[in-house]
Amino acid sequence: MNDLRKEQVALLRFEKQIAGLAATLAAGAVVAKGVDGKLHASQGGEAYAQIEAAVLHLAEVTSNVHETLNVKALEAGARVLEAAGGGLPKEKTSEVVQSILGLG
Repeated sequence: MNDLRKEQVALLRFEKQIAGLAATLAAGAVVAKGVDGKLHASQGGEAYAQIEAAVLHLAEVTSNVHETLNVKALEAGARVLEAAGGGLPKEKTSEVVQSILGLG
């Protein structure tokens, strides 16, 4: 069960990194759109959209992994980490990333 808790903590850290990546990506979107406007091109915006979709997909997969890990922990009788102790996120990673990217 100790290994399971280590996995939960590692997953939570990874989820925070994904949220940070989404924030960086959202800031970069403004620059990409500005460059496209100045250059009369659309490659920056298109590249941003593809990266945005990839980060959102990563967040959704991570949310699913977290849910699965929690179910396995409960099945094994392990105590699931709680939000107050740095455990379970209050929101799904995919929902946080959508919000940061302005998609939901």
